[in-house]
Amino acid sequence: MKDIELLQQLFDQKILSILQILANDNSEEGMYLREISKAAKVSPASTYRILVKLMDFEIIDPIVRKNSKFYKFRHTERTGFLYEMLKKDKQVLQLFIDKIRNIYEIKAVVLHGEESNQRANLMLIGENIDNGKIKEICGEIREKYDFIVSPLIVSKDQFEAMTKMGLYSGQKKIVFKR
Repeated sequence: MKDIELLQQLFDQKILSILQILANDNSEEGMYLREISKAAKVSPASTYRILVKLMDFEIIDPIVRKNSKFYKFRHTERTGFLYEMLKKDKQVLQLFIDKIRNIYEIKAVVLHGEESNQRANLMLIGENIDNGKIKEICGEIREKYDFIVSPLIVSKDQFEAMTKMGLYSGQKKIVFKR
């Protein structure tokens, strides 16, 4: 969250809001102007001016279909760092990790499955982890950011046994390790 907070202090909030909306859009076709305007809570006229500026900087692409114009975040080497900072799931996951850092019973956190801009399935590996504290943190994140963190608390032995049994096959990524 620190990256986005720094950007908010340096740049216009309207531009950042529109960029965040576009960076977190997972649709194939992109978003149209009024949709972006409504989601970003920016007037349509200001949204249009900002979209033109973002197209000039080659940060977004216009997509014309029949009589409609859609806008999509351009994924290039040049815009990659911006995309990573604006992506909601990365920010919220980092916030969750920052909040659990002082729970020393947690030895590792594994992201299980695909990342999404609405949810993360996490396995918390450790001994005697306070389930109440984890639920409190997850509830706070859900309420503040409309993002669901689904934690599963297991011991290291349980995790290794479940992995050997094939219960946790698929994509796994260690996002925190002590």
